[in-house]
Amino acid sequence: MPAINWDDLQALADRLTQPGRNQADISDADLLMLDQALEQLRTAQDWPDIIRLRRMFNALLARDTFTGLLVMQRLSSAAITAAEQLGDKQELAHLLGAEGHNLHRQGYHRKAIEAFERSAQLFQETGDPYQSLKNYFMTSLCHRALGDRQRARQILDDVLQRTSPDDPWRGEPLQVMSWLTQDEGRLADAERLLREAIEHQRRGKDSDILVAGALTDLAEMVGLQGRVEEAKDLFQQSLSFLSRHEGQYNRQEARTRLKLADLLMQQKEYEQALQLLNEAEDRISVYGLYYDLVWRIEMTRAFIFFRLGHWTNALRKARSALHIRRRLGLSIRMLLRQLVSRLHAGTGLPR
Repeated sequence: MPAINWDDLQALADRLTQPGRNQADISDADLLMLDQALEQLRTAQDWPDIIRLRRMFNALLARDTFTGLLVMQRLSSAAITAAEQLGDKQELAHLLGAEGHNLHRQGYHRKAIEAFERSAQLFQETGDPYQSLKNYFMTSLCHRALGDRQRARQILDDVLQRTSPDDPWRGEPLQVMSWLTQDEGRLADAERLLREAIEHQRRGKDSDILVAGALTDLAEMVGLQGRVEEAKDLFQQSLSFLSRHEGQYNRQEARTRLKLADLLMQQKEYEQALQLLNEAEDRISVYGLYYDLVWRIEMTRAFIFFRLGHWTNALRKARSALHIRRRLGLSIRMLLRQLVSRLHAGTGLPR
């Protein structure tokens, strides 16, 4: 076995974390180099160097463009095993938290809850209650995605009680609380909570991506209240933030385009909406899929085709969306209840 070229691996990690980089910038040779290095370390059970390799790609795997790569998923899994073998609770807590984020983004919410809860417990054991609280908070997003809004709200109430009013991070639980409020059809209250969340997030360090996501949510809420031009402006603000990190947050870009497409659909601008949905899918379908977004894209296409009278295409897209939900272990019955409830309240598709 040739010696591992750590300098080349570090250069690869540095290159891929630069703005403007995307999936096209990782070649088969790059993937082979990383894959071979990982396999060599796993065969040798070289736990410290597996952790070393994972740390090289920490920044990349904290984002949402390359985490669908199979080799990146194997690297994350191997690092978790390595931390367990080394008995390094602090490292294991960090790795499980990162794994929870990526599982949640892909739509595997039950597995994500397990990872977040284990991470929270380990951070508590190692004397880091703040990081423990952050991972505990993330379970609220997963419970909401699974339809258990009562549990999600209980967690958020607890988190907010334990968070300082002047902590910029408070914006994150406030943002999710705004989602729950929107779910109930109380759009004005949801907007108020979200604007408060954005004020907190703007005070945080390196908060572009958080603010971009919150602006997308705000645009959706404003649009649902009939302020269409204001909503379009907010969507563009979000995309402007994301453009500063071009290629690094493809899932976020796709999410923003999906929600803008939903607004355009409501305005009967169907061709533009379909174009945005194509762009959204392009950003998440090259190396691994974020299935939780894909089913929403397919369902929005189904609605558009129904409105256009393209019944065959509409049914095909609806079946595709339901098939993906089944693969994720998500309830079809719950989706139908959500659709009826949200359409009745005038708040569109479930998030």
